[in-house]
Amino acid sequence: MSSKNVNRQSELPKFISLLRYAPKRSHHAWKDWSPELVRSASDLPQYLVLGGIDPSIFQLSSEGWFARWQGTEDDTHFDVTYKASEKRWEVQQTWCGIDGGLSRYPSKIPLDKLIAQTLYMQFPSSWDRAAKSRLEKEYQLTLVEQPENSYNLFGLPDGAFRTIVFPVSVRNLRPVQEWIRSIICESPLTYPISVEAKLIFQVINYLEGKAPEWTSQEGTTFLNSIEETGLAPQAFPVREVAKDGSAAWTLRRDIYFLCISLPFAGLTDFLSRMSSENGPVRTTSDPIFRFELCPIIFPAEFEIHAESLVIWDRDRTTRSFLQFTRPGEEKSVRTVEDVIETEKATDELLAKVEEISGDIVKSINQAFKKVTQGGSSS
Repeated sequence: MSSKNVNRQSELPKFISLLRYAPKRSHHAWKDWSPELVRSASDLPQYLVLGGIDPSIFQLSSEGWFARWQGTEDDTHFDVTYKASEKRWEVQQTWCGIDGGLSRYPSKIPLDKLIAQTLYMQFPSSWDRAAKSRLEKEYQLTLVEQPENSYNLFGLPDGAFRTIVFPVSVRNLRPVQEWIRSIICESPLTYPISVEAKLIFQVINYLEGKAPEWTSQEGTTFLNSIEETGLAPQAFPVREVAKDGSAAWTLRRDIYFLCISLPFAGLTDFLSRMSSENGPVRTTSDPIFRFELCPIIFPAEFEIHAESLVIWDRDRTTRSFLQFTRPGEEKSVRTVEDVIETEKATDELLAKVEEISGDIVKSINQAFKKVTQGGSSS
């Protein structure tokens, strides 16, 4: 890549906030709230961990009460039982028919603290395994499970969070923004989401003899990368040979990834809303999408706590390496103020990225045209 293009790409913003959505809910004041004062479902949180409260299932008696918060799947729900005579909580959760744990504690422990400190100190590993199996079977994507004993981002009332990420070309940033906004407008979500574009360094290794034949053609791979990113790779792909004699064509590039943060409870619902046969989220029955462009799902803030991520396609023909933090670079931890300022500057940042991308693509196309014309005339 020319020094001019390097300088231009160094001006690209690392983050662009594209959309933030929160459903309308009645406020529930946990402070000074007592289970003994509950007389109806309206005295309880409207939403809790896995879904909205189901008033038809609420039960009240002299022995206490029972409430269920129903998820988007029939067999997903969060159940709370208050046993008045024993002054005890029983809290149980189920996702897609899979038990996520049962907690029994004295009711002197506030319910919100009980949920956070018992059920969600560690995310249910059985849910992660099931989600990986189910979603990878249904969609063309990779799900990264919560690492053991790692930080689990959890908050009330929405529970644990996940992030869906996939590459997006600069020219598609605005269309994708409008597309997701239209999904929400068509049928409002019952859970919050936030969407932003993050500039991430990606290394793709195409195994020679296994990956598609075109990936070993330097010019084709280089131009194809520009088409799908709107940015210039660091250089032409290079052939690298491993100790075992196997070879791979390696492409290094910066690319914007769309990052959609949402509760774990909303994963299956939102993926189904986004899915289409020619979009970035496809089912396994849709036309095959190139592996390095397919979505990845990982625990929220995984990219902050991990320096990098390596994933392979199922046939092990292509390896994708995402580097979240460059060597010697400090981890980018943003404050609430930073996020607010970024949201205010969305249009300005999009215009800047589009201008830089347009200049780079034009410059490279002109250079290739000159080389091609020069070669044909000799």
